[in-house]
Amino acid sequence: MVVTYRNERSMFGYVTINKMELKFKEYYSYKGYYCGLCKYLKNDYGSRSRMTLNYDMAFLILFLSSLYELENKVYNERCIVHPGKKQLVIQNEITEYAASVNIILSYYNMLDNWKDDKDLKSLAAMKLLTGKFKASVDRMPEKSIIVRERLYNISELEKNVVDDMDAVSNEFGHLMEEIFLFRKDEWEENLRKTGFYLGKLIYFLDAYEDMEKDSKHNSYNPFNNLKTENKEKYAKDLLMLNLSFLSNEMEKLPLVQDKGIIDNIIYSGILNKMNKRRNTNERPI
Repeated sequence: MVVTYRNERSMFGYVTINKMELKFKEYYSYKGYYCGLCKYLKNDYGSRSRMTLNYDMAFLILFLSSLYELENKVYNERCIVHPGKKQLVIQNEITEYAASVNIILSYYNMLDNWKDDKDLKSLAAMKLLTGKFKASVDRMPEKSIIVRERLYNISELEKNVVDDMDAVSNEFGHLMEEIFLFRKDEWEENLRKTGFYLGKLIYFLDAYEDMEKDSKHNSYNPFNNLKTENKEKYAKDLLMLNLSFLSNEMEKLPLVQDKGIIDNIIYSGILNKMNKRRNTNERPI
């Protein structure tokens, strides 16, 4: 029997808000960071780069901005998605950092889709993004190498159908650990641990959502490989355990600015994703 492995980059896009539980002001602040990233991608990398936009990078900007309390550039502007009314746009130096990370992750996603599935759409998109990818790599060459290595390790572990789910999830944890490390300063250890536990949580959440689909298509899924009868309960318990680890690390950081939005994403948005048990396509908010 041939077991195919999962596209690990489908995991990006899970870290988003539960809009119904956000205050009006908080929602527009979050949307401002999201639009700020979108605008930066367009202006610095071209309009086509906006196809790589995902919610995880908006959270990264929000989270790091709360920690470092950087000076924001705030303005209102119309765009092609919202032509009728000017939208709030919030940008700072972390926006630039997140945009580069976004391009690197998206390029590797498309590259692997082409190598593994011969996906022509990914090949075309990758070629359009090549110049922007090289520019991003020039800005952060060390992170680019680490990200690529971690993604490669995940692919190899999944191809070999490893039973040790920590071995696979740790790789994605280490990837997110590197992404969360904006600066090497007094917050380095906490940021690394926060990124690590968030990465493991995202990996498990993606696997949890795809249990039925992966079983049907005979694709690798660590939860489907469990020898326990109640795989569903085991998966939920593991998700909650990793959420608690993430929460403990986040509470060690002096997050004050936009703390309500951050808590909404971690304690409500992610749980909302877990409870819905369905896949949705990334779309503008």
